[in-house]
Amino acid sequence: MQERLDKKNEHILEEKKKRRVAVAKEVERRKAVEKTLDDLYDWIGELHAEIETEKKKARAAGKDSKAAKQAKIKAEEMSNQRLALLTDLRSEMYNLKDQLADESKQRAALERMQTIQLQIKKERPLGRGGGSRWPVHVVLLICEFLVNGTPPSAIRKNIQSSSAYFTGKEIVPPSVNFIRQCRTVLQNMNEALSALRLGKAESWHQLFTDGTSRRQIAFQNLVIALMENGELDPVIVSSCMVVKDETSENQVKSILDTVSQV
Repeated sequence: MQERLDKKNEHILEEKKKRRVAVAKEVERRKAVEKTLDDLYDWIGELHAEIETEKKKARAAGKDSKAAKQAKIKAEEMSNQRLALLTDLRSEMYNLKDQLADESKQRAALERMQTIQLQIKKERPLGRGGGSRWPVHVVLLICEFLVNGTPPSAIRKNIQSSSAYFTGKEIVPPSVNFIRQCRTVLQNMNEALSALRLGKAESWHQLFTDGTSRRQIAFQNLVIALMENGELDPVIVSSCMVVKDETSENQVKSILDTVSQV
């Protein structure tokens, strides 16, 4: 019995040792688990702090972006206002330039008109038989009316009406006979200008003619076209050539005579 008791006691001691070892292992495992949990808690705390920091940064960035957007909107509004102001200033400047140009043109026209009036007042009759010496600008005005197709009998009244309308004074215009004589001046000017242009041209591109008749008298005109900058530029050599008859030979002869004279 004693031996059995001794074995039983030994067995109990061994079991106690085993339990102590197991308890010690369990305590160490728990300590390790607690340490791991503590580390996890610390890491979670650090993560939480980092998250809060990032949230603060995000909120600050949002505020900065909002402020930047507002600043951008303000800058765009200011730029639009300045652009509108600049556009208005440009349009106003262009209007002022146009007004200034119109005023300068009107002033020049007024000065020219006053000069013309003084020149007209200075004109004196020539000779005992009467007659007047008209300045160059009056002759050019008559030629301008003739070129526009105004009959000589109507030019006298047109000059008088224009003077009364623009200057408020009626003048004694040239006579109808003088106006008719200006057609010769216009013809000479046309021939001189056509000769000048045809002489300077390197080549004549095309030639145009057209004929008509009045009271059994044949007339013919002559137009020579020059090529300038890829376009035809017609030059009136003669608007009225008297032809003996309307045969081709006489028409060609009249054209050759006119060109040779030019």
